[in-house]
Amino acid sequence: MRILLHMGQGKTGTTALQQALHGARAGLAQAGVFYPAFGGTEFAHHLLLALVEDPARLPAAYLAARGGAEAVVERAWQAWNRACARVRVDRPAVLVLSSEFLIQHTGGPAKRRLCGLLSELSDDISPILYIRHPVEHFRSRLQEWLKVENRPLPPLREALRDAISDTEAAFGRPVVLRPYDRRVLAGGDIAADFAASFLCGHAPPDSLAGRIVNPGLSAEALVLMFRLRAAAGATVEATRQVACLIRPLTDLDREDPPELPLTLHPGVAAAVLRSSDCHRWLCQTGRLAIPGLDPAQIDGAPLPGWLLAAPPDRLFPHDPQRLNRLAGRLRSLCPGLMDGLSCNPSE
Repeated sequence: MRILLHMGQGKTGTTALQQALHGARAGLAQAGVFYPAFGGTEFAHHLLLALVEDPARLPAAYLAARGGAEAVVERAWQAWNRACARVRVDRPAVLVLSSEFLIQHTGGPAKRRLCGLLSELSDDISPILYIRHPVEHFRSRLQEWLKVENRPLPPLREALRDAISDTEAAFGRPVVLRPYDRRVLAGGDIAADFAASFLCGHAPPDSLAGRIVNPGLSAEALVLMFRLRAAAGATVEATRQVACLIRPLTDLDREDPPELPLTLHPGVAAAVLRSSDCHRWLCQTGRLAIPGLDPAQIDGAPLPGWLLAAPPDRLFPHDPQRLNRLAGRLRSLCPGLMDGLSCNPSE
């Protein structure tokens, strides 16, 4: 049996891939591919981390929703034991496991423990990692961050080279690397690309129905949310209230779409690119060709302090007129909430 261990990178369509694999479990099983269900609302295998690493490395919201660290560890062992029992009975040709937390939320010792755990089922284990252009990765990560935060985005916890090296040392083989870029993904979609690249002979690309599960917000919507939280004191309660606007803002972005997709200001993009020494290493060693990436522009400079403290209107080009329109529409859609925040978000 082959084990395909999809380890991320985060912000490379991981949720879409996991939901596609989870939704296609029955058909995949008939083709000899086992994607375990870990119970409840789990469509990914984040619980694996709790078997080999301090569960506190899981996101706080994830732990809280599942009763805390101790409950998560118990739940993880139950899910893993059920999956192992199923493997031993059904004897699938391929076992697929997926969690983006496994690449950078685990240290070298935890990766070795994970290898030992999986080796009880098979010694044919392929760690898999999709890598995104560093500027696009930062933009996507920043977009998610600004939906709920007014404090600066912390420095990128890339350590990608160390994470890859630790994984290869633990599993005794190279990590299989794929670029995450819709221009080169099979079918322009990670689910179809995963099927074409790793499930060939078992499941055709169209057997996995990928979809966008984390629609992004426009620059104007992000600026508006930031200003609303700031004007209300950037408190926990203000953050909670403004988070309620994500859905109506998403709808407004569909009704009144921005002229341009969300992009970083050129100075921000240049600073992010310069700092991406892990990606330069990947390119220069011939391990991965990332579309549109010129490694000569990367010199390892740290992200400048101004970038880590800048409000979103300094990070993303935006249209002030459209910002005013969104603010006006929100006041008509959510008058009680907007009045409660008591601010002028367009200034």
